[in-house]
Amino acid sequence: MNVKNIIAAVAVFAAAGSAFAQQTEFVAPDAGFKSTLTRAEVRQDLTQAASQGAIAQRQHDGQDTVYAASRRSRQDVRAETIKSARTQRGGDVNNLYFGA
Repeated sequence: MNVKNIIAAVAVFAAAGSAFAQQTEFVAPDAGFKSTLTRAEVRQDLTQAASQGAIAQRQHDGQDTVYAASRRSRQDVRAETIKSARTQRGGDVNNLYFGA
């Protein structure tokens, strides 16, 4: 009885092992592909299709780029950054950003 159980267990493990076997060598999906068009021709075709409206447009995902308005000049921000860098240079060793 034990021999039958052992043989059955080995058969199950062998079947399970082969079910999870993977290909060991990577083969690129486009390995044998040869293009007949140049990059410039592809870009030209893409531009033409876009102008004709033949390209599926990306769906609006609600993530519009919005830039915050600032009343400070670039020179003010640079000066503040330099001042902060100078004061943090010596720094507090217990600071989270010490050494950064």
